[in-house]
Amino acid sequence: MFNIRQETPADQPEIDRLMALGFASSHSSRNIWQLRHGQKVADLCLVAEDEGKAGHLLGSIRYWPITINAMPSLLLGPLAVDPELRGQGIGRQLVRDSLALAQSGPWAFCFVSGERDYYPKLGFSKLTAHQVDLPAPIEEERLHIISVSATNLEDLPEAPWVIRSS
Repeated sequence: MFNIRQETPADQPEIDRLMALGFASSHSSRNIWQLRHGQKVADLCLVAEDEGKAGHLLGSIRYWPITINAMPSLLLGPLAVDPELRGQGIGRQLVRDSLALAQSGPWAFCFVSGERDYYPKLGFSKLTAHQVDLPAPIEEERLHIISVSATNLEDLPEAPWVIRSS
């Protein structure tokens, strides 16, 4: 069992541990990191804490402000879950809870570069490289987007959509 709560500065060592467990050391050199500038969107950064061990984190999710065609939007990531606990719904709950919180903000869309089969199960739509204008190339199979507000993808002008850090 786990509890979802907002990330605090005291969680950083546990988040670093989860990142080291879940990602290769080269993860932070991926092109997607070029969109992670400035401050993360702290109100949306959540952790899944072990119900029986205060301070022991099972997962974390972070968001960064970006723009999609000049509309305030979010970049999801990284989403980190202890590899031994994957498949137990921790990541899905972190995504759902954080996107629910995002609906009260100014965000039009949420963009993610993530696992090709994971995010569509959570309502994200796959994108092609031709639909987006990014600062650097990202593997096409990883590109996904979801509406956070009442704005629909169909409301965007014809692609490519310009995605930049804000």
